[in-house]
Amino acid sequence: MEKISVSASIITVDSRVINGVKTDKGAKAARAFLEENGINVVREVVLDDVAAPLRGEFVRALDLGVRLIITVGSTGVSARNIVPETTQAFCDVEMPGIAEQIRAEGVKNTPLAVLSRATVGITSRTSRGAVIVNAPSTTGGVKDALKVVIPLLPYIYEQLDQTQA
Repeated sequence: MEKISVSASIITVDSRVINGVKTDKGAKAARAFLEENGINVVREVVLDDVAAPLRGEFVRALDLGVRLIITVGSTGVSARNIVPETTQAFCDVEMPGIAEQIRAEGVKNTPLAVLSRATVGITSRTSRGAVIVNAPSTTGGVKDALKVVIPLLPYIYEQLDQTQA
């Protein structure tokens, strides 16, 4: 696999983590997987399941020059699970084939993977574009998502970098 030099942000969206009811194992798994693949994590934050703060965190990550944003959690069917819709509204383009492949990878480990509404999108089709990947809150779900996405990043960035911004 071709090595890339990008920075990442990890955003956990889970009221249970904020309230101390649940530990943030998914974000820890994401950080470890990214760092093992030479991707520098420059920001990590935990948010409640609310769209406005998530949009604000997307903007902060872009202001830091981040080109890979991993969200952890809030991808299920509960009314509080707002990450997929917030991501779709923020992105210029969705990458449904990647999201489908992530679910296909997940089904190898658990039949519950098909319940994820996680999406993958690109914030801008220019050299400033970042890839946003929604991952479930489980460590397995995070690893499945990153296992699929990381090998694709060099090709995605090559295409985005053709249009300077």
